[in-house]
Amino acid sequence: MSFLHSRVLIGALLFFAFLVMLVTSILLFTQRHDAAISVMHTMIGVVMSGTIVWHTIKNRRILLSYLNPLKKHNGAYSLSFFLAISLVTYLSMAPYFSLSPAAMVYRFGQSLKAADKAEHGKEVIFEEYNAAIPKAQGQTVTVEFKKGPYFMWPQYALWIETLEGEFVQPLYVTRSIATNNFTNKVTKVDAEQVFDSHLMIGENPLALTALEGGEDPQTKNTRMRPESLPVFLHKLGKQTSNGYFLPTDNALQVDGYSGATMMNNFIYHTQMRDRLAGQYRVRLEINHSFDYNSYYRSDRFPDDKVYSGDGYSAQPSVVYETVIDFSQPQQLQKMTIVGRGHHSGKDGILYRDLENLTTALELVDRVLVSHSL
Repeated sequence: MSFLHSRVLIGALLFFAFLVMLVTSILLFTQRHDAAISVMHTMIGVVMSGTIVWHTIKNRRILLSYLNPLKKHNGAYSLSFFLAISLVTYLSMAPYFSLSPAAMVYRFGQSLKAADKAEHGKEVIFEEYNAAIPKAQGQTVTVEFKKGPYFMWPQYALWIETLEGEFVQPLYVTRSIATNNFTNKVTKVDAEQVFDSHLMIGENPLALTALEGGEDPQTKNTRMRPESLPVFLHKLGKQTSNGYFLPTDNALQVDGYSGATMMNNFIYHTQMRDRLAGQYRVRLEINHSFDYNSYYRSDRFPDDKVYSGDGYSAQPSVVYETVIDFSQPQQLQKMTIVGRGHHSGKDGILYRDLENLTTALELVDRVLVSHSL
């Protein structure tokens, strides 16, 4: 008794090989070249071809009778042989002579591939900025920033510190943070509504219906955002009269470290005040308002007046860092995520737990840092 039935095996092989060939053919026709799909298509094609040869050998007598145009079938001559030959010949020659429907099929396939390429290979454009730092005598530091899918209008700061954590100088600070100037006033339409998802982007952005307000410069001095970039702000060390760690003057802007939020991918060149030698840490802290999730809900900390206030901080800031050596030749260093800030800015501790963050981890695609000697 045999457990291997050749006809069953041939039928199963042809059926499953046909399914794979069908799918891979569609993918190769409609999308950019993919090596894995091409190899899969070729390997399954070889298996399918071998199976067809096997099937042909086992059924050669019947096949030869089908291929005999002079043989009667059911008592009559058939045109099936000539029809099959004609159809295969026409379809084989059509691409070479641009016959219909080959040209139309080709144009359709190319349009699908072009659309796929546009979707997956969109041109990445960087804007370049050169900071003017008065009386700077140190090395030039260059930061290449590529934004992530949830980057809209965040607050962020770049700075340099020693490996021991001593603040050296800022590199760039968004203007709203540098001047403590938040002119936008936003309130809930329904004060009791609880937010547990991103209000600006995603499956169910509620900002247009759940929030109201706009520019209100007359009341800007009543709005402070210590929760925006707490690690940087505590390093900076400037405090307001009510104890919040926030800049109280325009020193950052006057010194050339601040500007309007750069909203696109950017390459930023700035200069150190003094020449440095050895290793230093470069850090980036970034935060986006309105990015609630199932953990950082709007009612997560009801007794925290900053978190529950009108800043809509939601997920806390995220901190990236790398180490550069001013004594070594210029090398590109990639920043990596190392932690987060306090959700309401009560301290400048770098918290290492990131498990409750979601979209905050996708504000940044990559950050590369380099320097001159």
